[in-house]
Formats: sequence, C-alpha cells, structure tokens
Amino acid sequence: MEPVKDLVEDWIAMRSTLVRQVEKLKSGQLPSEPRTVEVTAEATIIRVEVCIRELNALLKEYARA
Repeated sequence: MEPVKDLVEDWIAMRSTLVRQVEKLKSGQLPSEPRTVEVTAEATIIRVEVCIRELNALLKEYARA
C-alpha cells in the first residue's frame, strides 16, 4: 500500500502548512487594512480550519492502512 502511504505523507505536509497559515491569520501578521480585510480574514480562517478538519478525518481513516 505504498500509494496510500504517499497520500498520508502529503496530507500531513498540507495540514502543517494550513496550520501555520491559520496561525498567521489569527496573529494578525497580515498587513492591516480596513474592516473588509478583517472580515475576509475571519472567513478565510474558518475555511482553512474546515480543510484541516477534513485532512484530520482522512488521516484518521487512512493512517491505519
């Protein structure tokens, strides 16, 4: 099951990248702009966190394989 192992490794790398990006968004490390950017950042955080949860579900399911 080498292909599954490769997928799992890729998903772990993706998750790590997304976690770092969410941390940057939450810390306000992006240039501050008017409220529009703040609202967009909040929406982006939510969407990225959903992606992280989806990756966690995939890892839970396939890491056993």
